Amino acid sequence: MPEQGQFLNSRRSSLDLSEDKTKRDFESILTDETIRSLNEKLSDSTFKSSARILILALLAFTRKMSSVELRTLTGLGKGSLENHLSKLESYGYVTISNAKSIGSRGAPRQIVEITKKGIDECRALVESIGSLNL
Repeated sequence: MPEQGQFLNSRRSSLDLSEDKTKRDFESILTDETIRSLNEKLSDSTFKSSARILILALLAFTRKMSSVELRTLTGLGKGSLENHLSKLESYGYVTISNAKSIGSRGAPRQIVEITKKGIDECRALVESIGSLNL
């Protein structure tokens, strides 16, 4: 009589087990409300960009930052950051203002602040990801 696990090295039995498990996993994913919720969040055009997610996460921690600080932390160029900030502002997730800077010959400094709506959306995304049972 074969011992338990004796045929696990057999190519066929190992494939069959793997295919059955994959099929069950796929079926459970289809019915999982957490996955549906996360998919809804990620379908929002805001979250189609990892850079925008990172910007929102940074602002959720600090509430406001200068565009120079955001460029440093995200590694984005000036034009790319401005593009992402413009989209976030149009969604109502951030506000952008210019403040006169002391030093640097008084050059204007752009300040980006997260809105309540931005915090709520960022929190909802983090909760959706956090509720996954990995």
